[in-house]
Amino acid sequence: MRLAILTQYYPPETGPAQNRLSDLARRFVALGHQVEVLTTLPSYPGDEVLPEYVGRKNTVEVMDGVRVARVGSYVPREKTFTRRMANYLSFAGNAALRGPWLLRRADVLLMESPPLFLALAGIPLASLLGARLWVNVSDLWPRSAVELGIIKPGPALKAAEVLEAVMVRAAAVITGQTEGIVEDIRARFPRATVALHPNGVDVAAFRRPLDREGLRREFGWGDDLFVIGYAGLMGYAAAADQVIAAAEVLRDMPRLRFAFFGHGPCRREMEEHVARAGLTNVRFYPHQPSARMPHLQAAFDAGLATLCEARLCEGTRPAKMFEIMAAARPLVLTGRGEVQRIFDATPGGPPGVIAPPEEPAVLAERIRALVSDPAAAAAMGRRGRDYVFADFDREVIARRTEALVRTTLGL
Repeated sequence: MRLAILTQYYPPETGPAQNRLSDLARRFVALGHQVEVLTTLPSYPGDEVLPEYVGRKNTVEVMDGVRVARVGSYVPREKTFTRRMANYLSFAGNAALRGPWLLRRADVLLMESPPLFLALAGIPLASLLGARLWVNVSDLWPRSAVELGIIKPGPALKAAEVLEAVMVRAAAVITGQTEGIVEDIRARFPRATVALHPNGVDVAAFRRPLDREGLRREFGWGDDLFVIGYAGLMGYAAAADQVIAAAEVLRDMPRLRFAFFGHGPCRREMEEHVARAGLTNVRFYPHQPSARMPHLQAAFDAGLATLCEARLCEGTRPAKMFEIMAAARPLVLTGRGEVQRIFDATPGGPPGVIAPPEEPAVLAERIRALVSDPAAAAAMGRRGRDYVFADFDREVIARRTEALVRTTLGL
């Protein structure tokens, strides 16, 4: 199979989409397929193109056996809604113009959505490459943006909804990251071919020796501290500020430390909340490379995966929850719906503690119980690890997805 991937997110950037797509590309190459990627110059999660890529527009490189072509895009210094839209549209425009020259003919074009605007490039590009269109939906945009209050009803929303419908109807096959995404698309577009392509974890990376002690020394976490860590995007859907509110309740526990790693639109507000409250049990750290994630998760004593109260989050599976469990650390989870079903399905008992979203007093109570029983916490971590190793291995997921695409498209 000749597979082309169109995505705005790809390494050396870090993030859930970047990790997932590069992992899938690498595994498809290992299965004997030819894989190419069309993406942009890396700038996420910062506000400027990485130094080694400055001035290298329309460049081609090989990463893990995958031919990666890059085009430029507008990179805003300040990520307001309007400027983010300009960023998405500039990449879509450049991908449409340069893609036919940078990519070779393909059997399948995999397009990652969001950003939804990429459909403006993906649909014609698939036709020009002679490829069938495979769309992977990792977020129900624009519906999620409406529920989070980012987009209001009006012409812009209507245009986005029309583009979504055009994209779905143009796709030969659609995969969704969660059951909620799959069910939503099936309900609104009953003729679409839709299947689940879930988040998972690179089990091999977590089977290797993990440098827990080295990272704890690096960040100054003594053996007397119980560190509950958050590693990832601090965005609106995560509502990670609920953890800061819980930390206020738990300031009477001197051995407890909350550690936040990453970037996102909510980080500044969270730091300001910590400063106003005078909290000494919360620390913020720089974003870490994806290669360090297994070691970082292992350095925690428990890991956070949080969701907000919005209905859309009931159909969400944060990638970080699988990494926490793979590192054999108890999960501290807020959420309902799909995440709770995964949590409750863990064989032998819970893999951590769970609280309703945006109820910090309840979250604090669950954390206090977790910290007070180290033996139970360790058992939770072991259960979580065994569960994800058995049911959420990316190698198994990639093979199932490859079989699905080949069968559905007759390849």
